[in-house]
Formats: sequence, structure tokens, C-alpha cells
Amino acid sequence: MKNLVGNLQGHLAAVIEGSDDAIITKSLDSVIQSWNPGAERLFGYKAEEAVGQPITMLFPDDRIDEEAGFIARLCQGERISHFETIRKRKDGTLVPISLTVSPVRDNDGNIVGASKIARDITLQREADERQHLLLREMHHRVGNSFAVAGSLLSIAARQANSIEDLVAGMRQRFQALAAVHSKAVSDPSGDGPEGTNLADLTQSLLKPFTEGAPIQMDLPEIHICPSAITPLSLVFFELATNAVKYGGLSEMGDGLSIQAETLEDRLFIQWKEFCPSVPPSADPDRIGFGTRMCDSTASSSLGGTITRDFSSKGMIATLDLDLMCVAGSQTPMIDDETVLVG
Repeated sequence: MKNLVGNLQGHLAAVIEGSDDAIITKSLDSVIQSWNPGAERLFGYKAEEAVGQPITMLFPDDRIDEEAGFIARLCQGERISHFETIRKRKDGTLVPISLTVSPVRDNDGNIVGASKIARDITLQREADERQHLLLREMHHRVGNSFAVAGSLLSIAARQANSIEDLVAGMRQRFQALAAVHSKAVSDPSGDGPEGTNLADLTQSLLKPFTEGAPIQMDLPEIHICPSAITPLSLVFFELATNAVKYGGLSEMGDGLSIQAETLEDRLFIQWKEFCPSVPPSADPDRIGFGTRMCDSTASSSLGGTITRDFSSKGMIATLDLDLMCVAGSQTPMIDDETVLVG
């Protein structure tokens, strides 16, 4: 029997030592009593630094009250499963964890402490956030697509002399949007996209929106790498959509101009609409999802920012982007080429 108990204890110790999760035991006065290698990897403290210290050294200031709640529930014999919270590493960084806390009993069955199993859920949180963002963006894109289709239908209807002209005009516009999409997405069965240049991308993207509208583009010959096509297209598409619905490309609008220039390692793009215009929400203090999406895309994918200024004459959006994020490893050509459309 002693050998069996010894073997079981040895096996349990090996499991604890080899676990990727942090496994910690503590007393009811919240003092750390054991600390496995998983805890060292997760929190940064060696066992000799952690054992004997209060468990609250891992708690951010705004989470300290959680410990009193744990102790009260443990004393009632309760096991706490998959409790998601935040803890603090030795270097001060915060880490999201999933926590399971179980009471530890002595030979008489009295609760004398607790064991904690903590799992890093950083990747899970990031995946959840990406999924949430993608779902919101999909919802926004679908709604915007219907709005775009309606706006393009109105434009085509004003220009068409017959049903055949209307159908042909709408088909041309949708084909142009599909062509832009194809430049940004790899074919799983073929080669990936090679990229395009700023003028071609802008012309292709705006073509469905701008037939007959006064448009001026003054753009340097800058290569757009494949990874920048989709984020830049999203920003331009959002601006064009709002321009058709509310701004320079709407019935009340007088067109728009797009200019770009490089300065050292930055690319500056100015999108200027001519129209008595206000933010689409009619509330300058309200930031819609499209605006947040543009801000996030410019920051995370293009290394920059986008700002908007509204006046009685229209709207100016300014993109300040990292040239390397946009152009990739290719050295962009800086010879300016003025492109007039409309």
C-alpha cells in the first residue's frame, strides 16, 4: 500500500511539474505554498520568489477584491471553475487567464487551503475579438453593400435612357467592384496577387461611383503591395460610399479630388469632397462603426492615421500612412502623374 501511495504521489508530482498550466497552492490566509514550472513561465516568478508571498502579488489593483470572494466561497466547500480574469506578471504586464480554484482538505476533511490552476487565454481572447470584429464588419459591409447598390442604381437611373442602359450601367459598376476585390484576394488554386499601383487601385475602386462626376486625381506612381490592397480599399470604399450617400458624389455634391505625396517615410493622401456636408450621423460627436473601422485599419494595417474635417464647403479626409506598409519592400517611384477623371 505504501508503494502504491508513493507511486501515485510521484505520478501526481510529475503531472504538476510537466503541466503547461500554472498550478499553485495557497493557504486560507492567501499565502503561496507551492509553485510549479508552469506558474513560473506564466507569471515570471521563480518558485523561491513566489512561495511564502501573498497570492495578491499577482492581482492588478482593480482585482484585489476577487481574493476575498474566492476565500469565502472556498470555505463553503465550493469549487470555482473557468473563472476568467486578469493577473499581473513579474514585469508588470497583464495577462488574461482562465482560473479554476478548488478547496484543499486535511486528513480530517477540514478545508485548509486552495489549489489554483491558471491557463493563459491570450490567444483565445484575441481570436474572440477578431471574430467579433469580423462579424461586426460583415454586418456593416452587408448593410453598406445594399446602400451602395441603391446609390449606384440612382446614379445609373439618372444617366440611363432605357432599361437596357440601366442594366448595362449597373453590370459595369458591379464588375468594376469585383475587379478591385480580385486584386486584393489570393486565388487558393493559383498564385497570390502581385499588387497594383495607387492610381490604378483608386481609379478601379472609384469607377462604379463616379461616372459623370467631376473627379480629379493627382497621385504619384506608388506601388501598393498585396497586403495593403485590402485595407486601403476598405478605407477608400468607405469614403466613396459615404460620398455617394451624403457628400461630393451625391446629388447635392460637386465632385471630389484626391491628391497624394510622399515625405520621407510617410505617404499622405488627401480626399477632398465638394459639397455642403456634415458627418453622416448629423452628430459630429458620434463615431459610427465605419469611422472606427477606417481608424483601426489605418492604424493596424497601414501604420498611420485618418482624420476628417467638415466644413460648409465639404469634407477633407487626410490619411497619414507608413510608406513601407503601403509599398512593401519595393522602392516607390516619386514622379508625379496627374490623372483627371470625369
